[in-house]
Amino acid sequence: MIDALSNTYRELAAETMGVPAGKISILMVHRPHEEKDYADQSIYFFFLTGERFPSAVGKVGFDSAGAHYLDRERRGLQSLGDREKAIPASSVPRLLLYREVGGRHALLQSALRGERVSTWLTPGMRLNGRLRRFLAWAADWSAALGRATRTDRGESAPAWIEEFSVKLDRTGRSRALLEGAARDVWEGFGKAFPAVLAHGDFCGENILGDEERYGVIDWELCDELSVPTYDIVDLCLWVLFRTEGHVEPDPFAALERLLNGHDFLARDLRCTLGRYAAAMGFRRELLPPLVTLAWAGYCLNKFRDLERDETGHFARARVAVRKILGTPPEILSGDREAR
Repeated sequence: MIDALSNTYRELAAETMGVPAGKISILMVHRPHEEKDYADQSIYFFFLTGERFPSAVGKVGFDSAGAHYLDRERRGLQSLGDREKAIPASSVPRLLLYREVGGRHALLQSALRGERVSTWLTPGMRLNGRLRRFLAWAADWSAALGRATRTDRGESAPAWIEEFSVKLDRTGRSRALLEGAARDVWEGFGKAFPAVLAHGDFCGENILGDEERYGVIDWELCDELSVPTYDIVDLCLWVLFRTEGHVEPDPFAALERLLNGHDFLARDLRCTLGRYAAAMGFRRELLPPLVTLAWAGYCLNKFRDLERDETGHFARARVAVRKILGTPPEILSGDREAR
């Protein structure tokens, strides 16, 4: 059964790529729901004869969630394809095919080359030239994505303010803070709330490349109506998780270090936020409210499966809202050192 499906997908890839099926070999990896946490999918890597790296990547969804996230990735890749002049084509996969095959949804995209950033950004690593250049690239690339996909929404607040208040803060104490942050953003952007396409899992596991250039893969969690700074905040927290090397990442400790850390890496990460703001073209004074709203969305995504606050995560998420809003913009942007 698996061999028959693989041959079907091989022939489909060969037809799309314009090469004989006999010149393509396949490596298949199945990621069950238990491993992937939110969907049941198989991934097919298609190699041309003699090539070290795959030329195309196929994904097949085996359940409703798998199909849902494939369609989400399709929409994201289509949006990126429409803006290839603003975003380097080599930095994102190109959508090649999306259709139903054998009763399952299948997506075929071009493959990017390079090693994952997570292979060299390892626990215990300190700030060095390579990491500093990578962070500069990330700020510039994420801002380019934001500028290319930005739309202005009519409403003055993202929907997840209500979701955060209902799920993570039933006391309602954070609602006024988040609504105030949304108003500041709305007024700061000329009485319009900006929405951008966000990758949704912008971390070193999903960024390939070398010291010359990078590319971003796995767009199945992308959000077409995200808040600016979501991706870059996500990356900054991931870098802190990764370098600290904890088995269980602590987003609250990472956020505290991002806001107030005196070490070189924490300072450079704040400069990364400032670089992103400058590249996006908004004032640094908008960083605290934007990062606050990004944090609210981040927490909703990270704790979506928690029904009760048995670990104290919800309470710490609420406290962090106030901490971010209380951080002076000149510190959050890296223009001045934290006290």
